[in-house]
Amino acid sequence: MQTVTLGDHGATIGQLAVAWVLAHPAVQVAIVGARTPAHLDESAGAAELRLSQDDLTEIDRIMSAAVPVGGPSPEGMT
Repeated sequence: MQTVTLGDHGATIGQLAVAWVLAHPAVQVAIVGARTPAHLDESAGAAELRLSQDDLTEIDRIMSAAVPVGGPSPEGMT
């Protein structure tokens, strides 16, 4: 499990991703996929994170430089 420090949260990347989704005003709930109980515990930890505006700006800056990765979409899977 990779841990990053963003605004001294010391959270995993997965937790930051869920917290980022939950920080958007139009989002009421985040649906996460968990293959193991440990994944579920990790994702649940995101509910306790409160990202500041600076945190959100930093995440947006990082994501603007990200390279899109394509793959199969659920609609194309059989």
